[in-house]
Amino acid sequence: MKQFSMLAAIGILTIASLTASAQFTVDGRATAAEIGVGLGKYQLAATYTGTHLDADRGLQALYVGYTATTLNIMLVGSAESAATAPAGGYRSFVVYLNTPARPGAPAGSPLPGGSDPQSPLKHHPTMDNPTDYGFRVTVGPTSTTANNVSFSRVSYVAGTTVTPGTDTFIAACTKTSGQVVAPTTTDFAGSKFAYDNTASLTANTTSSGFEMEIPLSALSTATVPITAGTNLEMVAAYTDGDGVFFSDLLPQISGRTTALGSDPDFSAIPGDQVITVELGTGVLASRSAVANGFDFQVYPNPASASATIAYTVPAGRQPVALAVYNALGQRVRALAGPELAGPELAGRQQVALGSLPAGAYLVKLQIGDQLTSRKVVVQ
Repeated sequence: MKQFSMLAAIGILTIASLTASAQFTVDGRATAAEIGVGLGKYQLAATYTGTHLDADRGLQALYVGYTATTLNIMLVGSAESAATAPAGGYRSFVVYLNTPARPGAPAGSPLPGGSDPQSPLKHHPTMDNPTDYGFRVTVGPTSTTANNVSFSRVSYVAGTTVTPGTDTFIAACTKTSGQVVAPTTTDFAGSKFAYDNTASLTANTTSSGFEMEIPLSALSTATVPITAGTNLEMVAAYTDGDGVFFSDLLPQISGRTTALGSDPDFSAIPGDQVITVELGTGVLASRSAVANGFDFQVYPNPASASATIAYTVPAGRQPVALAVYNALGQRVRALAGPELAGPELAGRQQVALGSLPAGAYLVKLQIGDQLTSRKVVVQ
């Protein structure tokens, strides 16, 4: 009994230690130590490889992570304009977020817009998915002071004390990793925001940009907690200071080379403009309607001794990445990708899943810049 008690105590201490170490430093940078799998690590959710209409400025990547108590989002990019005068030189990063906990603005209808006429969240994009919140950082041009950074959030949620469309200014801060904390007077009390500036995307070698840490309690309800296994939907954008959308979007719209304007209608663009992320597993899909055109199948499912993965690469030869991840979000097998021979494929493809220990897995397929996934159970 003493031995059991000692082992139990060691287990409790170990869990406490892991929980205590699972945290992020909110400084506007995703460091190498913060990127990985599991609790307290950022996982890559999307990258932008398209045209930057604002030369050498805009978005690079989106990372999502979580701890036992927080949702962490890192939007990598360079927002500072090279304008020589403040007028017209302001730029913003925007993240729209949907959770399953509360009813927000419905899919397929223009967002109500924010109440602050000075905020880039004031516009009315039509989203492919429901939207609960919008978050933004606005960055002054190179000709302004190093302190010219401001943060705000807009709520589209119905049924709370915050009227939908309320755009709350959180705080102003520096361009050099300064952190601000949302005051207790807001519905996101305790949330942390930071921005780390780089002069251009070329100079952004440290995964710097807009970082947020939101208490899970602020997103959860008594009946729908936000925790590991929860699916969240996100859209990220780069806009001018007035909220006009450049072509930089995550998920990326393939081949887009023109600005989308102030009130873009994403429902009129093929595919769903949304990234779906499962906390603990990582990204599940981007622009899902397009990804569904891959005719992606895993069969039989549940699988036993063997299973087959089948998919179609549309529109000629394209780069393909196909990999299997376990329930911890760790890649356990690569079946196609740049590290394997023949990373560019065309037409109908079939590959054996191969033997795996019993458990639940996620098979992720990326063709070009579109990603989708299928869950498979191995018995």
